[in-house]
Amino acid sequence: MIYLLSKLVNAFFLPPGLIILFLLALALWIAQARRLLLASALLLWLLASSIGAKILMDPLERANYPKPSQDPVAVVVLGGGDIAGAPNLPLTPSGTKRLLWGLMEANRRGLALVYSGCEREWARASIQQIVQALNLPFRPCDHLAPGCYLIEGASKDTYENAKYTRTLFERLKAEPTIVLVTSAYHMPRSWRLFRHFGFTIHPSPTDYRIDEEPNPIALLPNMGSLQTSYLALHEYLGLASLTLRGIE
Repeated sequence: MIYLLSKLVNAFFLPPGLIILFLLALALWIAQARRLLLASALLLWLLASSIGAKILMDPLERANYPKPSQDPVAVVVLGGGDIAGAPNLPLTPSGTKRLLWGLMEANRRGLALVYSGCEREWARASIQQIVQALNLPFRPCDHLAPGCYLIEGASKDTYENAKYTRTLFERLKAEPTIVLVTSAYHMPRSWRLFRHFGFTIHPSPTDYRIDEEPNPIALLPNMGSLQTSYLALHEYLGLASLTLRGIE
């Protein structure tokens, strides 16, 4: 009972629940805009609920991909950003998960690792710190070989991740067949872009957002679900942009 009460208080006395209550109160007060305000409140409620987030995110996280026959030559990890001024672990939570899973995949498969999208020097140092802390047999290199990792630091978005990684592979005269590691919701767009630049891809998604266990409070609004819905909508816009540009 106390657990449920605390969840209700958090849901409606903190954003986004507090904003939903405000919109509902305005709808009762302003008759001329009642439908618009009610629709806005209900839409925000849906986006901020676990059910709404799951509806949007599931098709991205559970997408199916063809299985290539060629063996990969490297694991490519897409950076998830970093936090300026962080005294430790400056990679974002998504970036850290991607890196950890990429290292595990590269270690398990006996492949080199390429980390794409890491501009700042302190973020590069964080990669080395994680490798050392986990006692993994990786070292910085300028070629693709088991136990090596390379950093592609020029890219600022997923399109440039694919473009500049292809340039790196051409410079190294490496076969463009890779294990691609990124967040599960980000994989459909990443897969299309890397395929556009001529890569053969073994997808290895991580950083899943949707909890498959039944949730008795799935309808309660919360900021985590709203963020998940935002990420999903961002990906759908990105996929639509690729379609308009002829990238399938």
